[in-house]
Amino acid sequence: MLSFTRLALTLSFSIFLSTTAFADNQPEHPIDSVYGGIALHNIAGNEESGIDGTLELRFSPVFGRGWDVEILPTLGAHVSFNGETNSAYLGATARYMLTQSIFVEGFLGFTLHDADTPIENDGANLGCSLLFREGLGIGYRHGQHALSLYGSHISHGGIICSDDNNDGLTTLGIRYGYHF
Repeated sequence: MLSFTRLALTLSFSIFLSTTAFADNQPEHPIDSVYGGIALHNIAGNEESGIDGTLELRFSPVFGRGWDVEILPTLGAHVSFNGETNSAYLGATARYMLTQSIFVEGFLGFTLHDADTPIENDGANLGCSLLFREGLGIGYRHGQHALSLYGSHISHGGIICSDDNNDGLTTLGIRYGYHF
């Protein structure tokens, strides 16, 4: 399983790097925004709980700059302040501006976590180390500053690994973003 995880991460990172090289209308700054905030850890389960710190780096759109929907390569992490599961993720965020200030967004990608697998005796049973991560958010942006509410979920969906353990882990939080 470890070799599959390395292969999947290498492939994902390679795709990520190659797509950033072909962005049309390449802006002056390679980073679109940085987001940081707090989240409630595992709101849909009772195996783990607490507060997470979040940090996310979004790169300039690979395509869609100036369109209604922009696709931004995204790298981020959730760090548990209570010693529960931590995770780091890589994927893409699709951002849609409903008005000049209000936006909705979605995230799809992969995450690695530090919970014991396949079975965490005192925490969430996540099945394998590499998982899918999906998320949704809504926010308000004024100039370079943004504030958003978001939710995210990680699990293997019975696709990435064959382990029946798939509690998943869902977070809900608020974050501040600075746009370059």
